[in-house]
Amino acid sequence: MPVTASTRIVGLFGDPVGHSLSPAMHNRAFAERGLDWVYVAFHVLPEQLADAVRALPALGLAGVNVTIPHKERVIAHLDELSRTAAMMGAVNTIRVEADGRLTGHNTDAPGFAAALTRKGVGLAGQRLLLLGAGGAARAVAFQAAIDGAEEITLCDQEGERAAALAGDLAAHFASCRVHCIPLERDSLAPAIAAATLLVNATPVGMAGRGDYPIDLDWLHPALFVYDLVYNPAETLLIAAARARDLPCDNGLTMLALQGAISFALWTGEEAPGESMIATLEEAVGDSGRK
Repeated sequence: MPVTASTRIVGLFGDPVGHSLSPAMHNRAFAERGLDWVYVAFHVLPEQLADAVRALPALGLAGVNVTIPHKERVIAHLDELSRTAAMMGAVNTIRVEADGRLTGHNTDAPGFAAALTRKGVGLAGQRLLLLGAGGAARAVAFQAAIDGAEEITLCDQEGERAAALAGDLAAHFASCRVHCIPLERDSLAPAIAAATLLVNATPVGMAGRGDYPIDLDWLHPALFVYDLVYNPAETLLIAAARARDLPCDNGLTMLALQGAISFALWTGEEAPGESMIATLEEAVGDSGRK
């Protein structure tokens, strides 16, 4: 759609942002809904973050997404946080309210739940084994706890990071069993055997990015497998799950559906989620970009 003087603007703050597929995804969604909106990527350096955030109301932007490395630091510049964002200590979506206040949200977490729901899977009662304890893993872990997971087992090469995440979860969800295990075969094998949901939230699986810390032969029929990596679309983990006829998915769906939640926060309208997924599938297939 043509950009006019009345076009509403949203976008992305990050460093870097040149690789982002979000502009293509959102702009196609706006066009499909017939909305006079445009999504733009803004390369915002860490030292520019405060000024960039303060400028949002003055420039008339409706909001922005926030990505690496700003998800935690941006909180200091916001007026209010959603419950999930406050618990997680991370924001990936800012909405500019009618009075100019800035509210921070985290759509990564519900985006993960929506991706599972699309596959007919819920988080309630799940025994989750989560590989990784970084930002993406935090979103997965908190949403699992919010939705009533029975148990969350964390495994990360940085034991202190996993322990910190476990402590944050335990502080908010006393009924959910949370514990950490070392990155060792003797610990991982029984953990997978007991799990009903396996999520890889590490970079392993991307082109040229190392080996999984698990033996893929450990995958069993009671397991749902989710790999947050989506480039390549079929990682070795996903290929192993499919070879065993296990239900599985990659991170592209989560990326699209967290974007759909941001879309609704800004516009007040339901996003074309399936179209957003299709846009990313086409973009990843065509360009091979992450």
